[in-house]
Amino acid sequence: MSKFILEAIDLDYSYSDGTNALRKVNLSIKKGEKLAILGSNGAGKSTLFMHFNGIYRPDSGYIKYQGEGISYKNKALIELRKKVGIVFQDPDSQLFSASVWQDISFGPLNLGLSEEDVIKRVKQALVDTETTDLQDKPTHMLSYGQKKRVSIAGILAMEPEVIVFDEPTAGLDPRHASEFMMLLDKLSHEGKTMIVSTHDVDLAYSWADQIAIMYNGQIVGHGNPCELFSQPELIKGADLTLPWLIEMHCELVNKGWLPSSAPLPKTKQDLLLNIPTQSNQLWRIAR
Repeated sequence: MSKFILEAIDLDYSYSDGTNALRKVNLSIKKGEKLAILGSNGAGKSTLFMHFNGIYRPDSGYIKYQGEGISYKNKALIELRKKVGIVFQDPDSQLFSASVWQDISFGPLNLGLSEEDVIKRVKQALVDTETTDLQDKPTHMLSYGQKKRVSIAGILAMEPEVIVFDEPTAGLDPRHASEFMMLLDKLSHEGKTMIVSTHDVDLAYSWADQIAIMYNGQIVGHGNPCELFSQPELIKGADLTLPWLIEMHCELVNKGWLPSSAPLPKTKQDLLLNIPTQSNQLWRIAR
């Protein structure tokens, strides 16, 4: 069995107006990985996502799921979409039922599950997304942030093996955005493969195991977050900025408060833990 759960191989795709959206994209994603696909607007992130579960069909190249090229026959696509779920950036493109409960239960019902299992899944998805108090509300009466959380709940209730999130925290207030990232970590600990599209370099750097950087329809960098963000020319060339943690780290190194050999911090706590230790050493030397 392939060690990669999802692969894009030499993917090319153009829209009907001639726009070349993807150019020889190659990307391999391991089972259980937390991958952030980072790029500015128009880089091709959403277009790539539409290929992961067969919504778009490439002009050339192909997608593999668990080592096998995907089929575009209706039955095969239905099976693929049970395993690879996508949460779209705009929740209005995903919500279509009259009430929140109906919308979240739609997917599990179509899996042929028992009523008991459907209820169990929907209730868990409501709890995970903090939407229990919304379950009887009409979907058209929800705020944007509420719609966002309900659309996420609908995919969680399907219990796919791979979950793809397109700009998942856009439109969420800071509290719900933070709690949502904690939910992603929980799902990752349960063995789910998580793929997040974002242009938020701070989110991508702190959260992801691996980062793929897209620019102009191509993958221009793929690897460990610390390694990628240690290449300022790559980041600048992709119209991105450095995460604030790395900028602060570099400033502290320049001021002599941290040695150049100090590891890059992945969290604010990492940075704060380093500063007192190094500052105390410098203070003792100065005395």
